[in-house]
Amino acid sequence: MLQMVRFNFGVALLLLLLCGCDKVDFKGFVMPTGDVVNSRFEQSFDLHSGTPVACIDAEESYVFYVCTDPHVSDEAKNLKAFAKELCNDDDASLGVVLGDCIDKRGAMPLYLDAVTYDAKEQRYDTPIFSVIGNHDLFFSSWNDFRELIGPSVYWFEVSHSAGKDVFITLDSASGTHGSKQLAWLRDFLSAHRKAYRHCVVLTHTNFFYTDNTQLCSGNLPMEETMMLLDLFGKHNVTLCLQGHDHHREDLMFNGVRYTIIGTIRDEAEHPEYLCISLSSKGAEYEWKLLE
Repeated sequence: MLQMVRFNFGVALLLLLLCGCDKVDFKGFVMPTGDVVNSRFEQSFDLHSGTPVACIDAEESYVFYVCTDPHVSDEAKNLKAFAKELCNDDDASLGVVLGDCIDKRGAMPLYLDAVTYDAKEQRYDTPIFSVIGNHDLFFSSWNDFRELIGPSVYWFEVSHSAGKDVFITLDSASGTHGSKQLAWLRDFLSAHRKAYRHCVVLTHTNFFYTDNTQLCSGNLPMEETMMLLDLFGKHNVTLCLQGHDHHREDLMFNGVRYTIIGTIRDEAEHPEYLCISLSSKGAEYEWKLLE
């Protein structure tokens, strides 16, 4: 009897792992999804050849918008509203989506459409940068992300009268940044951080969350978190912006501000985004809710 129960359980588990559901990739929760992080890092550098993906001109004090976890499935109502408000703001220089862009197989084109400039609805073609999240790897969606969005590891610059700021986008979608990405990050900060006024790090996974229910796509290893906290403090990182956990949290550690932003997904009870003003005085936050 016990053997029969075990057999039936094993068959049921296998069916779950192999099922063709378009919204839940069961395999993605128990094994690495898509290409592993070191491979994505190499492919990302092939795309941008180790140079900034953008150089944006702005005022000495400028605004950027940040949202996360839209989980686009069959529509992207909240994400389109976010893009509309961003691209109609005279003071906004850029926008960021901190990962989990999609929640369904084949939804990447719908996500891309939501963050693409719409001349009928928007006054400015303000750039929106995308971070890769764990859900963006399910169903081998890294191929779609790479082809339609671009690299998962990259940086861009914002030029202004006081100099330049740098935004570093990291790939934490597999629950680790990987050895190659971490080695590059250490070298980049050591060689280049002093050339910039502010350094803003963008990544998906919350460094401080300890819930392991998402297994390999959940939180970072403790040793990696401690290394990053030490590295960011040593090199005077201004902000580290994160998502993943669908709740808001704002922390200071070792002189660095770590901010986790709540979800903007259509099903959210209180979908939110963050407006950040950067100047020589520092960063000022304004939290906003979508109606």
